[in-house]
Amino acid sequence: MRTAELPPIEGLIPHRGESLLLDCVLEHDDESTSTRVVVGTPKCLEKADGTTAPWAALEYMSQCMAVHESLLATDDGGSRIPGYLTAAVGLRLHRSRFEAGERLRVTTRRTRGRLGLGVFSHLCTIHLECEAGEESLLAEGRLTISVPKPTRNVDPVAS
Repeated sequence: MRTAELPPIEGLIPHRGESLLLDCVLEHDDESTSTRVVVGTPKCLEKADGTTAPWAALEYMSQCMAVHESLLATDDGGSRIPGYLTAAVGLRLHRSRFEAGERLRVTTRRTRGRLGLGVFSHLCTIHLECEAGEESLLAEGRLTISVPKPTRNVDPVAS
């Protein structure tokens, strides 16, 4: 999907107000999705010194996964599916904090699962976006979400 065709985050996940941590969708295809976070926007996770704790990476990754699954569902003519984080395996936080104003690239790639199974596993990374185009790895891990199995609408007249 071309960048110009990517919908705003607000139409993809149910988070609103200060619980919406992602800024925009940068890239998306059938395999992966990348989003941007501007640290400190919104201010709800900001500490007194202006930094954000590294555990926020888990929510950045979770929201990116939700965006990916929502884009895939709508690409196939479906609708958003609610999901719930059920596991974080091998989560590595390579920093003790995020600085206000930093721009982070959050990327997710589905590694296992399909809609009928009710569970999806994603490999997620967070990189610091730098002016020179270089990116340094700040966090990584495999996250699993559980989604309700889709219900099949049966037309009683056609049955």
